[in-house]
Amino acid sequence: MAFHPNLDPELRAGLEESALPEIDLSTLSYEDLTRHRSQINEMLAVAPVPETDVVIEDRHVPGPSGAPDIRLRIYRPPGGGEGRPALYWIHGGGMIIGKPEMDDASMVGFVEELGVVAVSVDYRLAPEHPHPAPVEDCYAGLAWTAKSAAELGIDPGRLAVGGAS
Repeated sequence: MAFHPNLDPELRAGLEESALPEIDLSTLSYEDLTRHRSQINEMLAVAPVPETDVVIEDRHVPGPSGAPDIRLRIYRPPGGGEGRPALYWIHGGGMIIGKPEMDDASMVGFVEELGVVAVSVDYRLAPEHPHPAPVEDCYAGLAWTAKSAAELGIDPGRLAVGGAS
């Protein structure tokens, strides 16, 4: 795996030891994509949820018009509260791979350290669901999160969008 030449040596060592599969998107076939998805899902199935008091809830909410419901993974500080800032998270994977569980540790960390409510969207993946389906799912989840701010204990004026890819 090629890394940026200025990458911190300790980070480089950790990444080189990582169990994550290397994916060359320039030569990726549908069969390769299916295999990589299975590998990621297998790793997530055996990975424990971080030990935490953060409340983690999966909820199905309306998707885009005419599309199926989407799953949102909601992370809240223990004890609830209202008027909290929020982070709406779109997991990495280029809209072809991944799921919210792959970012459980990061989301728990944000909630514990910052006191935010985090909401991560499980959008439909391409190529089975070509553009704009994944983006529309992400937007539908964001719209639901903003509309449900009071129920989630969120200040709708402090709703940030983030992600990784």
